[in-house]
Amino acid sequence: MKKRVLWAFTCMTLMLLAACGEKSAAPPGQVQAPAKTAAQAQAGEDAGKAIIDEILATFDQCVAEAAALAKDKPEAAVLMPQLEKLYADYGVKMAALNARFLALRDQDIFAFRRANGYMTDNRPQHVHAKDNTLNAAYIYYNLEKGERAVVDMLSLTIVKLLDAAVKQ
Repeated sequence: MKKRVLWAFTCMTLMLLAACGEKSAAPPGQVQAPAKTAAQAQAGEDAGKAIIDEILATFDQCVAEAAALAKDKPEAAVLMPQLEKLYADYGVKMAALNARFLALRDQDIFAFRRANGYMTDNRPQHVHAKDNTLNAAYIYYNLEKGERAVVDMLSLTIVKLLDAAVKQ
């Protein structure tokens, strides 16, 4: 009986040591990635901020060009194809920026999350500025002409370009 208790105690002690003993940093055959330095983390954050700033600047540029097209108040039949062409051109630019944005996600998920936060903080100001810039066109095409399609193109479709740039 004493041998069984001693044998059980020895086995339990060995199992406890094996379970709580020192763990290796990585399983055999795997290489552990080095930890990021503060400089690398800051570089990733700066890259994310630069991409978002470029997306917002491109959006602002598109808004300015749309406002320039609508400034002389052309007929809706003339303005709509011009806006469609403008949005198609900017759609290509936004798709390229989206590829860079998604590449950031693949490279550094934490920088990507910070970039998303930066976009969340700054997007409303740019959308509001769009509404202020295009307000005269909204009034003319909605209230005077009754051209709801033009107003939708100026107010909603242009924001979809911004959404396309940060689509995940």
